[in-house]
Amino acid sequence: MSQLVVSTECPTCSGPLDFSEGSNAIRCPSCGSRLLVTGRKQVLSYWVKPTVRADVAGAAARTGRLGARVVRTQLHFVPFFRLTGHDFQWQDVPPRPEPDNGAFQSILLGRGDGAADPPKVDIPIGSILGWGADLLLGRQAGDVVRDLLGAPPKPAGPDVVLLDQRIALMTPPHPDTTAAGEATVRFLDRYVEKSFLAVDLPGLGLHSLGVRTQALRVSLFEPEALAALGAVVPVQVDLTAAMAQGLSAAGFEHVVYRQVLGRVLSLIYFPLWVVELSQGIERWLTVVDAVAESVVQPRAPLALAEALTRGPVGSARVIGLRPLVCPNCGGDLPVEPEDVIFLCATCGRAWQIHGADLTETPHEVARLEAETAPIPRGDQCRYLPFWRLEPAGPAAEGPIWVPAFRYRRLKVLQDLTARLSAKPPAYEAWIGERPAGQGCFYDVEDAVLLARFAAAGRRRTPDAVRAAAEDEPAYGGARLVWLPFRREGTSLLDPVTGLALQGTLLG
Repeated sequence: MSQLVVSTECPTCSGPLDFSEGSNAIRCPSCGSRLLVTGRKQVLSYWVKPTVRADVAGAAARTGRLGARVVRTQLHFVPFFRLTGHDFQWQDVPPRPEPDNGAFQSILLGRGDGAADPPKVDIPIGSILGWGADLLLGRQAGDVVRDLLGAPPKPAGPDVVLLDQRIALMTPPHPDTTAAGEATVRFLDRYVEKSFLAVDLPGLGLHSLGVRTQALRVSLFEPEALAALGAVVPVQVDLTAAMAQGLSAAGFEHVVYRQVLGRVLSLIYFPLWVVELSQGIERWLTVVDAVAESVVQPRAPLALAEALTRGPVGSARVIGLRPLVCPNCGGDLPVEPEDVIFLCATCGRAWQIHGADLTETPHEVARLEAETAPIPRGDQCRYLPFWRLEPAGPAAEGPIWVPAFRYRRLKVLQDLTARLSAKPPAYEAWIGERPAGQGCFYDVEDAVLLARFAAAGRRRTPDAVRAAAEDEPAYGGARLVWLPFRREGTSLLDPVTGLALQGTLLG
């Protein structure tokens, strides 16, 4: 998942300061100041500086229309929402293809009379994800099956049908089922990165920023700076609708329950030249990318110009930078860009960032009891943070343990939540000098989402998991606990559940 690079100035020395979007703490390379980046999980606004001049945009708009005349050019900053996050999904199992289905047989049966190959068959993307037919993409199905079977090329004689063998190859093992024979849900994870227009402009010709975000350098939104260059297009989509659109699971037809953790919704004002052209009695607009110099809409109606300036420009929120110090004792806090918890080495308190504020968080380091698990000691272990959530309500069970650290394979976070919650560790609070531990990437709000996701998965069947959305558990308290994991080569072994983590995938 790509990250935007934010360019600004250090509030201490006014030197240039670049950092990745989503960073919570940074150090100025010029003066060394430790800075807290405020505004976490708020909708922050940025803008992209144009690099294409008006005359160059006019020339690009006239490409292929050399007889056209440029009437006027206007630079517009068009707002796009951008959402990133970690997507956890429970999906039902799509139906397996039946052997007597005509379309499926046309995949399996080749022609042996020298005629054309069997026709290609369009397979729904949900089925591809479900039963592994991605092997068929990009090639004709009959050739793929023959290659996988190690069979010779199509014979010149009569067809030889090995239907049963080919069906066995193309279909996966039967899905897991309950004791009653009902199919269970499957886990799927992905990294979300989506951008979309924050204004209704059907004639613009550009619906998202696409791969531009992988190379974009953005600045903090400054209305005066943008107004001096062009017109700022007002946002028309409210934040609730924008979050709903960003979280929509289009293309995933088998999703029955999902949660998105670490979500960041931001606004990016992107520069576009709108060039009015005329040729004879014809007049039209051409939209040119003011960064890449490419034409994004060669022929748009004149009404687009009016739509771009419709409505007032609302206020925008941007990040703030202030000294990264402990609110209790004033001591310096460690600079860990992706951490959401800051531990003060002076007074021993832990602080979680909430927007522009630091809030104290209860925490402790666990010393495991010997009868529960072998106790790793010293450099034999690495301490990883977990949220210990206390369920609320009369029917509440035991505490739920949710990883607070970042791990590149998202399924491991779900597995740890399920295993540790089913077999909670017995421990004593660490007394004495605190050992070093892994930083926290997920805050308590993310922990609640993952706990609910794990609870829904315990219901197993698709219908029961769907019902979990109407019966999500509540939690009345949270505590941060660092648990010791034993080092074994490059792996980290959980002494409670036995689950092994790859150390290189942390952080």
